[in-house]
Amino acid sequence: MKLFLASEGCDPKTTNKLEEYIGGFSEKKVIYIPTARNGENPFNTWQDSDTWKFLNSSGMDISSLQLEDYKSGVNFKLFEGKDIIWITGGACGYLMYWIRRVGLDLLLPKLLEKMIYVGSSAGSMITGPNLEVAENFSERGAHFIPSLKLVDFDIFPHYDENMLKKIKQNYKGKKLYLLKNGEEIIVEDGKVEVIGEERMIQNV
Repeated sequence: MKLFLASEGCDPKTTNKLEEYIGGFSEKKVIYIPTARNGENPFNTWQDSDTWKFLNSSGMDISSLQLEDYKSGVNFKLFEGKDIIWITGGACGYLMYWIRRVGLDLLLPKLLEKMIYVGSSAGSMITGPNLEVAENFSERGAHFIPSLKLVDFDIFPHYDENMLKKIKQNYKGKKLYLLKNGEEIIVEDGKVEVIGEERMIQNV
C-alpha cells in the first residue's frame, strides 16, 4: 500500500515531490474525489479550486468522481485502469459520511493493492485512527463517523506554530504529525517517511 498524505495538494513543493515519487505525471491516470470541498463550500465550486486547476494542467489524465452522484454505491469498474486516487480537502466528517454511504471504504483495500492514494488536507486526515482532530478544531460531531484507519497516526494539516498550545491541550490521541503546507508523509508498505520537518505530538 502506498499513501502520499499532504497538507496542501497544490503547493509547489508537494507537487514536485509527488511527481518525483510517482515517476512523472505524464500518462498517469487519476481519479479525483472533491466531495470534502462540497461540505465546506457551495456545491461544485471545487471546479474553481487551485488543486483542480493544477491537476488539469499537470499532464495527467484526470477524471472526477463526486461521491454525492452515486447514492446507490460506487462500482469497482469506475477505478479500473487508474493509477492514483486523489481525495482532496474540505470537511472530514462530510467526506467520510459519503465514502461510507457509497461503499468506497469497502473497495479501498483492494484498490490500494495497485493504486496510489494521494490525500490533501481532509483527504489525509481521514486515513488516521479517527476524526477527533477534525472534531476538536472545526467539525462538531465528526468523531462519530469512523475514519479509514489506514495508518496508526493522526495528521494536522496547515500547521502554524501559534496553534501548538491549543493543539497540545486538545489532542487526546496517541500520535499526531503537524504538517505545514508544502510538507507531506509518504507511507509505503508500513514505512513512514516525513517530507519536511518532523513535528510530532505523542501521548503515552
